[in-house]
Amino acid sequence: MASKIQDRTLGYRICKRIVDFYTHRSYRKIQIEGTENIPSDGCVIWSSNHTNALMDPLVSLASTRRPKVYLARADIFRSSPLIVKILTFLKIMPIYRIRDGFESVKHNDEIIDHTVDVLTDNTPVCLYPEATHRARHSLLKLSKGIFHIAFAVNGKTAGTKPVLILPIGIDYGDYFRYRSTALIRFGKPIDVSGFLQANSELTQPQQMQKLRDILAEKMSELIAFVPDDEDYDAVWEYAKLKSGNREYYKRTLSECERIEGRKLKGLLGLQAVNRHAIAEALAIRRDDPEKARKLFADIDAQRVWRIQHGVSVRSIARPAGRLRTIARTFVSLLGLPYFLFSGLATLIVWLPTLFILRRVDDDAFYNTARMGTRFALSWIYVLGLGITFLCTMPLWTAVIFILLLLPAYSYIYDYREYARRTISDIRWLISGRKAVSC
Repeated sequence: MASKIQDRTLGYRICKRIVDFYTHRSYRKIQIEGTENIPSDGCVIWSSNHTNALMDPLVSLASTRRPKVYLARADIFRSSPLIVKILTFLKIMPIYRIRDGFESVKHNDEIIDHTVDVLTDNTPVCLYPEATHRARHSLLKLSKGIFHIAFAVNGKTAGTKPVLILPIGIDYGDYFRYRSTALIRFGKPIDVSGFLQANSELTQPQQMQKLRDILAEKMSELIAFVPDDEDYDAVWEYAKLKSGNREYYKRTLSECERIEGRKLKGLLGLQAVNRHAIAEALAIRRDDPEKARKLFADIDAQRVWRIQHGVSVRSIARPAGRLRTIARTFVSLLGLPYFLFSGLATLIVWLPTLFILRRVDDDAFYNTARMGTRFALSWIYVLGLGITFLCTMPLWTAVIFILLLLPAYSYIYDYREYARRTISDIRWLISGRKAVSC
């Protein structure tokens, strides 16, 4: 009997554990919230925002132990038969778009049949209804593909299983810096079967439009959502400036926890404060357009200046002061020898990474490239240098050096981030500028 794409093979299980390990190593912290909302039964379609290229599916894959099947644009399947085999092994199926040609779109009937089979086997299918990735805290207009699939699955299951769409939001600390943070949130599922019964008087296009509005609203509630208009940069900068201020953060977090009726820890608390600050900025724009115009202009001018001068928004929102800056500089110098050792030891990984990044046109793929080269090459330096140390050094000395090797690659990026913030603090201190009052 031919295996199905959703079958849980031993090879896939081993591969998933390894990939999940490297995904977690790609971030200082991955925080997963709302897993209680993930249905244990039914035909469940995962619907996530799409901001960080291939890191989005990797983060969602690592969020639970269950295998998942992904739908991806069909053009990536046209490379070679080997690529098709690899993508199938990774549980990725093609979905055709109108831009692929009307003849190609006809193949979607077969894909939907496969999708029904996957879903009825209690295996989630993951989709990105924005249909493309974009590094912004907003949402593009959702495509109708996800609803066509949901409606088709509902028709084929004939009420034997509920069809559910699970809204997902992923927020990153930084889209382009390796070893940043990731927050993935699962919202309450949308019962498509129940929705269609309750809205049977509407035409299918009307049902899709209404369901699209519901899903977009639910997804926007799971991220630090900023309206995608001419004030986007200023509003997001406002939010970062406010949430970076310690007093504002503590006061706002306490208020958010009171409203939510629960503790909001870690990245979830930061997102709540960011969402509050965004709402605050939008309220200013609504209630006093002239004040907002001037405030946003000042914030945007400061944003342009700090980017040009390599100053972090954190340095402006939370000035370090002379003593703290001196202390951070001292700590940076203490960590420098291990940074140099780590850089030399992991040369075989980060040097090819630099070579690859120079040929990547889309910045959103930077972290994908970094993780990919680490996944492919890190075992070489650990195994090669480990054997070298054991053969050329006393046992305990070799063991110490091997232990130093294990966190070396992550340390390179963590140290660079710490040093970057320290240099940013120094630049802001030297500039003598006053932060925009907001």
